[in-house]
Amino acid sequence: MALKSFEIDYNGEKTKIEYESELTFGEIESIINRSVDLTDFSKPKMNIPQYRMDILMKVIKTAPFKTGDAVALRNQKSGTVQQIISGVMKDYPLGRFLTDWVETFGGTEETEKNSTTFTTS
Repeated sequence: MALKSFEIDYNGEKTKIEYESELTFGEIESIINRSVDLTDFSKPKMNIPQYRMDILMKVIKTAPFKTGDAVALRNQKSGTVQQIISGVMKDYPLGRFLTDWVETFGGTEETEKNSTTFTTS
């Protein structure tokens, strides 16, 4: 696990944000499980606010407010949180993880092309 950092404008001053750039497989699976409903695979339901909150709560390590505290995060100005989301979500785009889930369910096109082997007798 590596820490990454970037600066945001917080109340008119530059402030450092540090976050974990990679979560464990289990942590990602748990967050996705809470954020995506695949009950009907043809109509997946995604709870984007839940996903964003779970990621920020899990990965932010240094901020000008109490980390790991949902109330502290929710009470920040939307512009502040938007800056943080812009910096953090580069490493956690939901689409990347959903693609992994879809490949697990349906395979990839390449896998399906190579999975059929014919033999003559």
